[in-house]
Amino acid sequence: MDDHRDNEIQGIDGASHPTGESQGTNTSKKTKFRGPSKGVQAKKPMHLQYNQYGIPDGEWSGEYGKQVRSCAARININVKEYSTLDEHTKKGFWEETKLLFHIIDDPAKRREKYFHMCVAKRFGAFKSRLTRRWITKKEKMPKHQTNDMPWDIYHQITEDDWKTFVIERNKPEMLVRREKASKSALQNKHPHRTGQKGYVRKRPEWINDGRLPPEAALTLSSGSSSVTSSLTTAPDRFKKFRSVEWILAHQVKNKEGKWEVDPNDKEAVNIAKMALEYIEEEGKGNISFTQGEDALTKAMGKKDHRGRVKATGGVNVGYKVAFGPIDRSSRCGHIEPSPEAIESIRASVRREFEDQLERKVAEALQNQLATLKATGQLNTLSTPALDSTLVSDEFDVNRALVTCCPSSSQQPRELKVYILYSAYTQNTPS
Repeated sequence: MDDHRDNEIQGIDGASHPTGESQGTNTSKKTKFRGPSKGVQAKKPMHLQYNQYGIPDGEWSGEYGKQVRSCAARININVKEYSTLDEHTKKGFWEETKLLFHIIDDPAKRREKYFHMCVAKRFGAFKSRLTRRWITKKEKMPKHQTNDMPWDIYHQITEDDWKTFVIERNKPEMLVRREKASKSALQNKHPHRTGQKGYVRKRPEWINDGRLPPEAALTLSSGSSSVTSSLTTAPDRFKKFRSVEWILAHQVKNKEGKWEVDPNDKEAVNIAKMALEYIEEEGKGNISFTQGEDALTKAMGKKDHRGRVKATGGVNVGYKVAFGPIDRSSRCGHIEPSPEAIESIRASVRREFEDQLERKVAEALQNQLATLKATGQLNTLSTPALDSTLVSDEFDVNRALVTCCPSSSQQPRELKVYILYSAYTQNTPS
């Protein structure tokens, strides 16, 4: 037993993996299986860097990702959401990470917030994988783990924890939530082909291979400084290279060893083709893009989600960080009109109002005249004459009524309407 344990290595997510010595000596070729992450393993001090979008980047970004997975794996699987985890534990994760990577908090706490978002996402992904592998069986197990249970692979999961987890995952509300998540996942119609490296670690490779120009490299700032890098040039760089990076992220090698957008994804092929055409037209000065637009958004026919912009390589990189501060006037399509335009609008509204008023008064008068005729009162009426001193652009209707017919208060309502209309028509120029 002790000899067996001596020949195992411990992954930081709790899984034990036998080394070659513990698997016997009857085979000359040892098969290496990919198991749970071994966690952060560095022999020299790690100084994490952040790029212009506030995303961990540079030499130690991969180790940072392992640390995030390590923290997520230490959380009991029956914690419903990372947000419900006690603050003491979450703070401990962050303090540990700061020490490992020599990170100093920035004034706005963006680095800490980003870290917790990453851990939350990784924790949710871990529980989803457990569900797919052992509950819904939608994900095949690796051959060397076909008969293993979760507690055989992840030492932090006990059999009792697993029983509780299965019960919770099979509750009706969780089934509804799972179905909703499945439908949401289907909305990702064009998954990138960057693998675990993502945009952050693939970008230097693209530059080294000549598929991206050197100026596409992001500016990095040290995590050991509390000052974050300036975003002044980030939007310009994003608009210039984002579309190209999206295309590169969807490329695979063909049989000839050349890179091309995955031919099996016909829609992605069309988007890439259109984006390249827009890039060319913009370079010639034939087209220009408005706030929040670039060749990719035009090719896709829609703008990015304001909280999750595509092809940034980070978790929830927002619209403002990617495209720069929002110009609210341009977003609302508001253009300050000239005084002449304002006066023209006023005149148009005035004419429309007067036309509508005349039509409505005429209609009301016809109805009232019909009533007067039916009651025999029409023959006793004469058209009132207005005092010429009262006829003006803005005459006093009440005064006109009193002057024309002092006893109007004793007249029927129909007569008052008739008098009002007569006064209006006499005062309105033809």
